[in-house]
Amino acid sequence: VLSQIVADALGLKPGDIRVLTELDTARDAWSIASGNYSSRFAAAVGGAAHLAALKIRTKLAKTAATQLNVAAGEIEFSGGHVRARNNPDNAVAFSRLAATSHWSPGLVPEDNQTLRETVFWTPPELAAPTETDEINSSLCHGFIFDFCGVEIDRVTGAVRIDKYVTMHDCGRILHPGMVAGQITGGFAHAVGAALYEEFAYGPDGSFLTGTFADYLVPTATEVPAPLILHIETPSPFTPLGAKGVGEGNCMSTPVCIGNAVADALGIAAIDLPLTPSKIAARLRGVENEARRPQQPTRTVGSKGRRLHSRGDARVEAAPETVWRMLLDPDTLKAIIPGCHKMEKLSGTHFRAEVTLGVGPVTGRYKADIELSDLQPPKAVTLTGIVRGALGDGRGAGRITLARTDSGGTQLAYEYDAEIGGKVAAIGGRLLDGAARIVIRKFFEALARHTGGAQQRSLFSRLFRRDA
Repeated sequence: VLSQIVADALGLKPGDIRVLTELDTARDAWSIASGNYSSRFAAAVGGAAHLAALKIRTKLAKTAATQLNVAAGEIEFSGGHVRARNNPDNAVAFSRLAATSHWSPGLVPEDNQTLRETVFWTPPELAAPTETDEINSSLCHGFIFDFCGVEIDRVTGAVRIDKYVTMHDCGRILHPGMVAGQITGGFAHAVGAALYEEFAYGPDGSFLTGTFADYLVPTATEVPAPLILHIETPSPFTPLGAKGVGEGNCMSTPVCIGNAVADALGIAAIDLPLTPSKIAARLRGVENEARRPQQPTRTVGSKGRRLHSRGDARVEAAPETVWRMLLDPDTLKAIIPGCHKMEKLSGTHFRAEVTLGVGPVTGRYKADIELSDLQPPKAVTLTGIVRGALGDGRGAGRITLARTDSGGTQLAYEYDAEIGGKVAAIGGRLLDGAARIVIRKFFEALARHTGGAQQRSLFSRLFRRDA
């Protein structure tokens, strides 16, 4: 945009302009108010660049006037040339004119030798606070007017945006493509805030939506294309008449969608995001609690992200064989996923080093595992503590072994674990999924070492998925 602003003032193409954003505070002019932030680009940064370009043009016009033998006021800049307005053939290339002070300094007026301008732009309307602490904090404002039509599925509670219209007055539009991009991006962000995105926390205060596996955001499929309209009323207070567009739909769109849904449901207010469960509660009332509520999670150790699961697996080996393998350090090293080292400190105490990955976080951990409540070869309780640079964890689990009719072993397990440190910031579904994968691989490896294959449920065999 800056290259376009300067090019328009000098009659050049945007590609002829190079914008250097490096700033050396030991050499370059700057202040605490400098920079591009807080939606001030179009009004402040773009305006200052425009004023600097006009000063350069004034200097060049004086030099061109002496070469073209016309008054400076009759000089115009267009198409890469500088020419007399009433005689277009009386012209000189812009590049040749700009290089005059270098190649022929004698042809340049004394006050035009240096083609460099620094502009400080401070609007007089933004004065310092008065004695009564009154201050005008904003020079100009953009305006937005939105309306939309929504449709609510009575069965699923899903909200569909049938049409969305947004009208903007951002003053003079400097770059229509970028303005459309800012509006569309802000709108997409707002659709997520209105319908999908939510910070969720567990009963213990743990953050449950720390990754995109748990934090739902809309994709291009869920974001309709808004109808974008403009009305331009240039600001009289900025050099270019621009007010700035910012990302105003981030603020207007959630309210507009929320109002439309509230209107459709015939209610006065509703909390965002408008998830299907909230809509269903408004349509059909709050559902009764499940007849068989989940078992409460047992607390183990210090505060952190808690995991609880149970499951079973079947192998062809007899319970006695499986029991011996569970107490053998060499076998444990071979069947525990990511295990590098397994040391047997006593008959019921093991120490191991393992590498585990959860989503983008992979690290090496030291594990201390103890066996208790042994009932050979029927049941055992495992208690473990894991420590690593990326986090720590502790947990307890009970494994039972039962002989099947075919002479194999039916293993059932239930565990509670708690994870802390950096790895605890990972989303709950990722952690639960990683735990299921590790357990599945453990039993698969155990089945291979017993000389059989882990049996799979009918659903798993039909759909080739792990139960």
